[in-house]
Amino acid sequence: MRSRPTGFMLWSCVLVLALSFSMSSATAADAAWKPEKPITIIIPVSVGGGYDMYVRMMAPFLSEELDTQIRIKNQPGGAWMIGLKQIYEAKPDGYTIGIWNPGVLINDKDILGKADFDMTTYTFLYRITDEPRVVIAKADGPIADFKDLLAKGKDPNFQLRNSYSGGTALLDAKLMDSEWGINSEKIAYSSGSKTRLAVMRGDTHFCVSGLGSGMDALPSGRVKFILLLNDKHMSDVPEAKGWMKDYPELKDLPIPSDLGLPELSYNSKSARAFIAPPGLPKEIKDTLEAAMAKCVANEDLRQIGLKSDRPFGEGQGGDEYLAKMQKDKAALIKAKDMLKE
Repeated sequence: MRSRPTGFMLWSCVLVLALSFSMSSATAADAAWKPEKPITIIIPVSVGGGYDMYVRMMAPFLSEELDTQIRIKNQPGGAWMIGLKQIYEAKPDGYTIGIWNPGVLINDKDILGKADFDMTTYTFLYRITDEPRVVIAKADGPIADFKDLLAKGKDPNFQLRNSYSGGTALLDAKLMDSEWGINSEKIAYSSGSKTRLAVMRGDTHFCVSGLGSGMDALPSGRVKFILLLNDKHMSDVPEAKGWMKDYPELKDLPIPSDLGLPELSYNSKSARAFIAPPGLPKEIKDTLEAAMAKCVANEDLRQIGLKSDRPFGEGQGGDEYLAKMQKDKAALIKAKDMLKE
């Protein structure tokens, strides 16, 4: 088992690795649209997090594919909404794009209303990762496994506590209550890392986390995974292949169907995708999407991701991913009362 670099060390390694790999050829000459000036990628969170690292890993490769400079602008604030609003209002000319977190879909004008626009009207370009979420418990705590969590959640003499941060994590816990018969007290924290720390300390019994963020906590030895919220096992998750080498026991992590549980009506996967303003012309969208697909398929970039513990998935085209976001939005509209704290 190897230790995982975190924080500034990991971010610095990403930059060094990305800039040290050279790519053999650009393909912009074959594209219908050819950028004539730098492209700005807006990241709606601060420097150093997972979304930021993925963009910085891809930027040199995308620059080479498009034969233009890539500029990165971190615009944190408003729980993603300030940066996302800037992307939404930018001119749809291909020179301003951004990174997307599906968890922010709950802010859509038809759900929680924190955005004053339909968030599925972005131009979705390409999804680069699609990590399932995991249920995390304290390694030496009172919850042995997910079967035990189910039993304790139905025991009137045991007060099961869940830590969450954000609307989708709250929805995960509430759906487990309503669809799996679990009764948990839900305690809010200001960030995902603090929800995991609460589990480590024993303040709460479990939390739901994206796989990558959960893997950051696993080497501490203070937490364990007890359920993979997915319809496929860990060995079939492309993003998990590198982690499986260090933690082969993850292949035995159960999924809901193993325990006779139905799939939750909404599955809030931790995906990362590139978006552009609404109304992006098709030839520009096609050029950007094709370049991103080639980047994600590039073995040099995939190796950088593995070495940085930020692996790339199989990728998904923008139109197909948009269809998923529209389906997710419909499910969230039905469940929006559960999103209220």
